[in-house]
Amino acid sequence: MTTSESVVEILVQEGGYRELPRPLKVGSLSFEFTSALVAGERANDLVIVIELKGDTDDDGVIRKVLALTRALDVMHSKRPVTAVLTSGQASADTIQSIGRVCRVLPVGAPTGPKATDAVRDWLSVLLPLARPQAADTLLDWEGDLRRVLAAKAGDPLVENLLDAAIHGKVAVEGALAGSISASVKAALAEDEEDD
Repeated sequence: MTTSESVVEILVQEGGYRELPRPLKVGSLSFEFTSALVAGERANDLVIVIELKGDTDDDGVIRKVLALTRALDVMHSKRPVTAVLTSGQASADTIQSIGRVCRVLPVGAPTGPKATDAVRDWLSVLLPLARPQAADTLLDWEGDLRRVLAAKAGDPLVENLLDAAIHGKVAVEGALAGSISASVKAALAEDEEDD
């Protein structure tokens, strides 16, 4: 699998992008790129994949990207454009020239067992954030809190609030309000007895 194919696969499977037909058409103009993808529901990105080969003319790549972004401007497109450069090594001047009109991700051609991970890392700005597994986020908040409040162990207020915490914020607020109300009533009753 080429790096360009890997880029497309990752964006489609993990990012919800869909591949556009070739050549890419903007208005009446056609643009020939290795691949072009558009983001799904959550984003508005247009991603063009440009495979740089030994015979690829850097000036030609720059002209094509500049022409595409200009055509999108003329069409009043609001889509941000990202150019993913694969396989070959782009010159610094090429990256700088393209970078004036769009985001540039020079992926290159990673090899080895972690090549797909390297490509995924480059594309991470285009992918949705991965949520950690539920098991990873489980915290023993009650145990941590009890360790911090060890000196208050057995205190009826602390125990009451910890019991209420399982049921959420409203339950804790209710338990605290009830405890304060009971303390105030008890203090007022003592004042009345003293008078």
